[in-house]
Amino acid sequence: MTYELEKSLGFKINRTANKINNKYNKILQEYDIAPEQRATLEIIKYEKDVNQTKIAEILGKDKTTISRTLATLEKKDFITKIQLDKRTNQIKLTCKAEEMLEKSALIVKNFREKLKTNLNEKDIKTLIELLEKVTLNIKE
Repeated sequence: MTYELEKSLGFKINRTANKINNKYNKILQEYDIAPEQRATLEIIKYEKDVNQTKIAEILGKDKTTISRTLATLEKKDFITKIQLDKRTNQIKLTCKAEEMLEKSALIVKNFREKLKTNLNEKDIKTLIELLEKVTLNIKE
């Protein structure tokens, strides 16, 4: 017997995201970092002129959540913040963060590739396009 929840697009997307996050959490445990924290470190490493607002936009999170993430990363000695003025901090990776990113790079790459198993390039492109459309529906 089916019911509305089983047909809900949001439920299916959320369930898939939860399964991905649970597995990714297990993979990253040995590095003492959560998936969102690692994603934040990747953004800091590769984006120019990165700040809390830019990280929030990229991850689709609010600034308060990113502020807590950055505070945790600072406590773990993965980042340093240099205050440029009263409202702006420059965020830099520490050597410890660089090492962790390097050590975990292969396992993260393999995990990301495994998510693509049984999907061809067209499937991946279509999935990304569909998810972007769903995201636009939420913004309206």
